Amino acid sequence: MANAGRPLFPGSDVDDQLKRIFKLLGTPTEETWPEITQLPDYKPFPPYPPNTSWNQVVPRLNLKGRDLLQKLLICRPNLRISAEKAMGHSYFIDS
Repeated sequence: MANAGRPLFPGSDVDDQLKRIFKLLGTPTEETWPEITQLPDYKPFPPYPPNTSWNQVVPRLNLKGRDLLQKLLICRPNLRISAEKAMGHSYFIDS
């Protein structure tokens, strides 16, 4: 199990949850996600460089599982793995 039924980012509120996510992935910017500031619900957020490791978030998940999770959690939608491709990931085939 990836996280034994616990949330990956157990924030106390929405902002705390986003902070935890951004400390793992980095805060999205115009450089990493062009036109993010044009999204209807965009809200500026302090820049957080990634300083949380995947091992801290999912310590029991194997390398293939972490690879899949990283691809699923990419902030920018057009770079994120599709559900169809995710189902064909080696995590499901070899596990």
